[in-house]
Amino acid sequence: MEVQEQFGEDVQIVGVPGLSNIEAMQNFVLTNGVDTIPHINDQGELWERFGVTEQRTYIYINNDGTSTRATYGSLPSDVEDLIAR
Repeated sequence: MEVQEQFGEDVQIVGVPGLSNIEAMQNFVLTNGVDTIPHINDQGELWERFGVTEQRTYIYINNDGTSTRATYGSLPSDVEDLIAR
């Protein structure tokens, strides 16, 4: 994944699929080429905890535990902005 390659160990990417069944989630991961990052099937618990209401939402969690949510930004440029802070 481009972001992981660009930022290396400074950034950890974890996918959290939606509320579909396991087979659909696995198919999405393979079809979209995101099988190089870990994924958590939590049946919506993390979505609820971070207020996620739609696909393509990014939650950025800093080392101090604070988080920022973005929905339609560019993952690489959002990460660059957050690291620069």
